[in-house]
Amino acid sequence: MRNATRWAALLLCAGAAAAAFPASGRFNPQAYLQHVKYLAGDELGGRGNGTPELDKAAEYIASKFRAGGLLPGAGDGTHFQAFALNTGSELGPGNKLTFRINGQASQAVVREDFIPIGMGDKMVLEGEVVFAGYGITAQEYGYDDYKGVDLTDKIALVLAHEPGENDRSSPFDGAAMTMHGEDNTKAINAKYRQARAILIAQDPANHPDADQDLANPAWGTQVDELGIAAFRISRRLAQKLVGAHGHDFLGLQKQIDDKMAPRSFPLPGVRVRIDLDVKQVRREVRNVVAMLPGTDAHVKDEAVVLGAHYDHLGRGGRSSMEPSLIGQIHNGADDNASGTAGLLELAAALARDPAPRKRSYVFIAFAGEELGLNGSSHWTGHSGRPLDKIVAMINMDMIGRMGNDQVLIGGLGTSPLFPKLVGSAAAAVGLTVKSSPSGYGSSDHQSFYLKDIPVLFFFSGLHADYHRPSDDWDKINAEGATKILDMVYSIATELNGLGTRPQFTKVNEPTQPPVGGGSGYGAYFGSVPDMTDEVSGVRFSDVRPNSPAAKAGLQGQDVLVRFAGKEIKNLQDFTYMLRTHKPGETVEIVVLRDGKPLTVQVTLESRR
Repeated sequence: MRNATRWAALLLCAGAAAAAFPASGRFNPQAYLQHVKYLAGDELGGRGNGTPELDKAAEYIASKFRAGGLLPGAGDGTHFQAFALNTGSELGPGNKLTFRINGQASQAVVREDFIPIGMGDKMVLEGEVVFAGYGITAQEYGYDDYKGVDLTDKIALVLAHEPGENDRSSPFDGAAMTMHGEDNTKAINAKYRQARAILIAQDPANHPDADQDLANPAWGTQVDELGIAAFRISRRLAQKLVGAHGHDFLGLQKQIDDKMAPRSFPLPGVRVRIDLDVKQVRREVRNVVAMLPGTDAHVKDEAVVLGAHYDHLGRGGRSSMEPSLIGQIHNGADDNASGTAGLLELAAALARDPAPRKRSYVFIAFAGEELGLNGSSHWTGHSGRPLDKIVAMINMDMIGRMGNDQVLIGGLGTSPLFPKLVGSAAAAVGLTVKSSPSGYGSSDHQSFYLKDIPVLFFFSGLHADYHRPSDDWDKINAEGATKILDMVYSIATELNGLGTRPQFTKVNEPTQPPVGGGSGYGAYFGSVPDMTDEVSGVRFSDVRPNSPAAKAGLQGQDVLVRFAGKEIKNLQDFTYMLRTHKPGETVEIVVLRDGKPLTVQVTLESRR
């Protein structure tokens, strides 16, 4: 599941505990668990997108579909729908960082002295260095490292993290990092001050082990398009740069932390030339699609879709919740071997069902979910079947860790039929339902909701192993998962046999609270970004009803290119601008609609 904490923040309690009923016995917990064991085994290496192990998982899923008697559903006579996506970055041989101190040139060594973490438009650049403290502008704390500093065409040298990182009396959090301590935030802040590049060095006071300066294995393999060249550098190199003017890098940090005041200044005669050689890696991945055809001549061309994503994080990367363990296999037993195993068991059970099958069933194991709902977005755009013939979509993501017989279900507001249907199915297996009406979320059902298709999203809840190497098969509650499968089975068969298909309802979304405290996601805007679209700017896949964006007349497919006078090139820029503007502000927005610029005023709101 992608950004699961956002889903958790949406849940509203709906429904009381049902009386305990025995499970149907339709699903065997041990048979279910065998799928999880295989998919979440070390042999599959965490099922990272673009890896051979993900292909191996796809072959396994297809083999189980075939064994169950399901037909190929990809439209070309196979079970595989292939598509390409960006899966990471590769460093070429031309990465160079040359620094000059009073005209004398020295060469830094890639992976020893520096590593790229962000890219800009120019791959070769040079400029004078400015030491800019932590590289932070935090109006809410009255702190600005760039106050009175001209960064135009310069290269910023900054400390990682934030002042008073472990100081509970710090105006910053002092216990957990705020968004100001993030590398990407620092880079975008410098970009909007016309810097050519930013060099970020580990702060020595809180992280004395110099061997850890460039130890993060994700650096260099995930180089973001930030619109500015950004690097992590060793504190040894940082000391050489500030030492040219008699400063001590550790001493500068202590001065800032002790006084909680910026200490920024230019370094005349200290120049850096950067040659950046990074290419984005684009690889093919595959959705795995199977079907059971309907038999009713009147509605057999309609379908109930059941889905689950089967990709995970591989060995961690940017999305790992345990950065120190990046490089270890993140097996993703709950996320989402649990949902994929459920999809396989449901497919086999529905194929065995002797009852008449009016409508068709389509089963899809999605790739690319962890990188932005790519698989489901691709399928809804290239399904080969009319989307208006899809009766409903049921998504299972992280269904393996149920506790207290409680299941979390999203999408109950997307059809007036769903509350009663879900309530009856839950009562039959003795589960309590906690629900959200929303069809939006952090998993693949959202791609269908955006196409005006009713959706239901089954989820057993967050846990401490989410996006960590410790999400292993032995923590799966197989008995609980099979109760959820009984629910899904009942709902799917009911939908399949309906005389009249369920009506779709667009949910009037409430504004949502930020996640994680601090500045969170900033002011509320109300757009849903298209995570799969490669454009300059941010394309909206949808605009939430009654949101600030909707009130200003913005629409799905608009491409945001300017926000409050600043150019927006990517989602990181947009996130930064929301975080640095306050509810109640009216900002000028420029979007491209059908390729033509449109300027509107948007009044930002609070997240409630």
